This record gives sequence, C-alpha cells and structure tokens, in this order.
Amino acid sequence: MVEQLILTAGAARAAVAPALGGALTSWTIDGRPMLRTASAEAIAAGDPLGMASFPLVPFSNRIADARFDWAGETHAIAPNFAPEPHAIHGIGWTSDWTVQEARDDRAVLVLDHHGDARWPFAFAAEQQVELTADTLTVTLTARNLEAFDAPLACGHHPYFPAAGARLHFAAERRWPPDARMLPSEPVEIADRKVDFAVAERALDCAFSGWDGVASISWPDAALRIESEVDHAVVYTPAGAPHFCFEPVAHLPNALSVVVAPGATHRATLRLIAQAVSVGA
Repeated sequence: MVEQLILTAGAARAAVAPALGGALTSWTIDGRPMLRTASAEAIAAGDPLGMASFPLVPFSNRIADARFDWAGETHAIAPNFAPEPHAIHGIGWTSDWTVQEARDDRAVLVLDHHGDARWPFAFAAEQQVELTADTLTVTLTARNLEAFDAPLACGHHPYFPAAGARLHFAAERRWPPDARMLPSEPVEIADRKVDFAVAERALDCAFSGWDGVASISWPDAALRIESEVDHAVVYTPAGAPHFCFEPVAHLPNALSVVVAPGATHRATLRLIAQAVSVGA
C-alpha cells in the first residue's frame, strides 16, 4: 500500500504521497473536492498523471527531443512522455521524496538529486505543504548544488474538477503550440484578460506575463490561485473531467531560469477557497 500523509485543518483534508513524486492525492473541504482526487487505481499504479497535483522541478513542460545545450556542451536526457520524443515536467514528479517533517496540518518533503540520465545537474529540493481551514499552500524550493550556474526552476501542476468550471486570469501573451507541442509565435492579449468556461475551450497553451493571480468558479465553489512566478500553462482537454492551471517560471523548451551555485529558486502555489456550498 502506498504511504500517504493525511493533513487536516477544520473541515479541510489533504493527502500527500511522498513515494509518488511527492504528489498531492487529494484536497477537500467538507468533503467537496477542490482538486481532482486521485483514484485508487492511479495510486496503486503509481501514475503521477492521475494525481491531484505534482511538483515541477528542475523544469516544467517540454524540452524538445530531450536535448539541450548548456555552457558549450550538449546534454541528452531521458525522454519520459512516449510517444513524444521530448522530456517533460522535470524529475520531481517521478521521484521518491523523503519525509522530513509530518504534522497534523503540515508536511515537509525533500529530494536530493545528484545528477543522472534524467537530469545532469545536482540540486536539492524541498516541498512544504501547509493546510488551513480554507487554504492549501505548497512551497517548492530548489538549491543548485553545482559549482557553476545551472538551469533550475520550480513550478506546480494541479488538476481541478472541470464540471461547471470557469477560469479567469490576466496575462500579456499566449504561446500556441505547434504540431510538436512546442511554443510557436506569441499572440498578444490586447486587454490581458483570459476568461472562459472550461468546457467550451480545449487548450494546451503557455501564457507569459501572468500577474500571479487566477480564479476558478464553479456553481458550488470558488477558488483563488496565487503564485510569485510569471508564467502559466493552461490544459483543458476536451471532454475530460479535469483541467490544469499550472503556475510555472518559464516557457516550454526554454531553460531561462538560471541559478548561481548555492542559490535557490522558489515557486509557491497558494489555493484559497473563497466559497464552498456543500450539497448545493
């Protein structure tokens, strides 16, 4: 059986699975899912794509053909999203995290990476999960353990219930994907507003110049999303019971966050329930 840490605060409950990529498997308030709840089958199979949310480190989204150049050297890393040839979402989501602290309303997980075929550079990551009666906060921090500047970024990949959902946020431009699911030319958003019913628009698209705030409304609940990063990926697969709004630090296929030796990068995901009407 997969170990899960159960956090509680008032009527709120969250569960974290350290061995499954340090992923959240659920977050509910009065029994109402605020994130997609991982199924028993997804947990048993160890499928990170079936979780409620998972951490993105040391990069988010895709690296084209699982290859990149850094400091005059070409690095080939393991593709991990067949049948695509790319590497995706870093390595945190497929790693076994260690529990450093576990309390009723807080858990701290750590991951030490020494460099391997999945990612060549060493780093140490820490994920703090904190729960209150109305807020779930996940703070992901990564420290560069190399003696040189290295690409290193944090982000989050939460899944939300799609039924009746409306998404709203502000950003400067969107980056539609090309046929290889990599960003094409950017499109300026004239009024900076992105506001749509999730069921009416199928997207898999990056946005830059995000102001760090988004909101989701359902007929029976509302949620505010906050983060200090300035990019986001929106994934609203047609007909699916879930969708994603992913706060990230860079565009797909762009290792643009560079961290000095011993320095850190951080990304916080704060989810604030503003209204929940159970049974409505």
